Amino acid sequence: MASLIPAQGPTLVTDKALILNRRNLLAAGSAGALTALLAACGGGTSKQSSGAGSKNALGVTLPAGSAPASDQYYVQPFDSTGVTYKAMDFYETVYSRAPLADQFTIPLVRLTKNYGIVPAAATSWEQSSDGKSWTFHLRKGINWSDGAELTAADFVETLRYSADPKHAWDFAWFWSGVIKNYTEAVAGKVPTSEIGVRQGADKYTLVFESDAPVAFMPSACLYTTPLSAAALHKHGSGQYNIDPATSVTCGDYALKTFEPTSTVVLEPNKKYSGPIKPPIAGLVAKIYAGGDMLPRFQTGEVDTINAGPIDVKAASRNSQLKKLHLYKNPQDFKIWYVFFDVTKSPFDKLEVRQAFAHSVDRDPLVNNILAPLASPAYGYLMPGYPFAIGDELKQYTNYDPTKAKSLLAQAGYPNGQGFPAVTFDWFPNAAASSDSVVQALVENWNKVLGINIKLQQIDQTTFYDRMNKKPTEITMGMVSYGMDYFDASNMLSVYKSNGRHNWNNKQYDDLLAQGAAESDKTKRQEIYTKAQVLLTQQAPAVFIFHPLYGYYYGPYMQGAALTKNDLGYDGIQWPGFSPTSDSMDTLHVASNVSDSKRQPQTLLGS
Repeated sequence: MASLIPAQGPTLVTDKALILNRRNLLAAGSAGALTALLAACGGGTSKQSSGAGSKNALGVTLPAGSAPASDQYYVQPFDSTGVTYKAMDFYETVYSRAPLADQFTIPLVRLTKNYGIVPAAATSWEQSSDGKSWTFHLRKGINWSDGAELTAADFVETLRYSADPKHAWDFAWFWSGVIKNYTEAVAGKVPTSEIGVRQGADKYTLVFESDAPVAFMPSACLYTTPLSAAALHKHGSGQYNIDPATSVTCGDYALKTFEPTSTVVLEPNKKYSGPIKPPIAGLVAKIYAGGDMLPRFQTGEVDTINAGPIDVKAASRNSQLKKLHLYKNPQDFKIWYVFFDVTKSPFDKLEVRQAFAHSVDRDPLVNNILAPLASPAYGYLMPGYPFAIGDELKQYTNYDPTKAKSLLAQAGYPNGQGFPAVTFDWFPNAAASSDSVVQALVENWNKVLGINIKLQQIDQTTFYDRMNKKPTEITMGMVSYGMDYFDASNMLSVYKSNGRHNWNNKQYDDLLAQGAAESDKTKRQEIYTKAQVLLTQQAPAVFIFHPLYGYYYGPYMQGAALTKNDLGYDGIQWPGFSPTSDSMDTLHVASNVSDSKRQPQTLLGS
């Protein structure tokens, strides 16, 4: 996410001993520079002050080893380059949400760091005997900050709002084919009141209905972060949550400041009555228009950074920096891929798409640009994700220039002759080193196939707007997708008919429907294996790489949320520090914060 460094934004410390850019980072051999750097990362000798046993502003008793309540805030950096922040809620917009979004709500379920589904706003749920409905029982006594109680009506109205064609929600495909009549409502064929979401026997009972059995519904309900029905009716959209005067929350935090080019600040919701009890009582997002995040972390301006490959490589060459722990995890098991408009020439020809797939030399691309934070992608699903297969797919997408040239000739373009002009659209993304990746891809395609692909850089918001148009306005583009819930039905549904992209294949749709209805794990594996093979063979996209994410945290950020999960990954796992995750339960600022150079936080106030 992204923006501009504001006129009233945070001031960077300019002491050259502390602010080390990537060039002098490698040469920071002097004792003075290293001492200053380590002090900034927590190497001082100040007397520690404990807050263990006391309560924070949310009334939560702080765990052993905690700093005082006044230190229990969490400051995160965000890069706003190419992004316009429009909202604070998932059901208002997915791709233009501001930093710290989705904190004013409680979903039906949460995800543990081991990707297990546990209760949140719902206490229990069950599937009907025919498999076509799920009933969720809501926790009583969760109140909105306006005094109203969280009930089934809030979830019903939120999901109806998402299906309203006038709203034109940018993630409507997610519930398409899952909730009954949802696709028809989005298309304007039936009123939103007819979608399969309704109140059950009482206001604490919520029912989801589908046309066919949906085995994964509890997992999908991770994305049920409701808006307030009353506020939605009053204001007409979820935009009410970007103004502290009109914002309504049932989450741990309330909106204090919304300045999308500089800062978003969330203060404790003193009226909170929900089940999530975080030690962290205040959140601050500092928003920058690019620039190096490492100095901001070193000087204690922020509590964490997403460390990209350049940061990691720079640190590994320094005898002191390489001792810092690098937390690594896959977050949402993302895939970066290049998609095609398969309805337009030349990508309406299967052989052209397959030629592009066989012209990507993934291993050197990853090793030279992205290592150690990526792996080559030969299929859509990342290893470790449910039902993913790997080696079986390589034959359809491995690097084979001879085969690629032959396929292009079969399509009518021998040695690239007569191949039409094609523009490859992309947007900058530091975490994916996208500028280097797309340049390498285009260079190799042009070289192997004898064609002339041209690059066009556009901002992220415009990219998604154009991609999501029906019909799409992007012929060829690079984009990513990560899980919404931990099941193959989610990731693979990105390519279902009339979904995110315009590759429509009935056989694939039928396989997804079979997988969604099947509860036997072995049978589901067989079904999803067939779906992955078909998707890779048909090449509506070229799969490039799966990223890993590296993080540095101030040594005072502690808690079980940072320890390794069952897959061996550490750091805060997806979906991040939010009500949809159990990371909020344990992350806290430890008493050794007094040994660090953490900058005092005045944005939260008293």
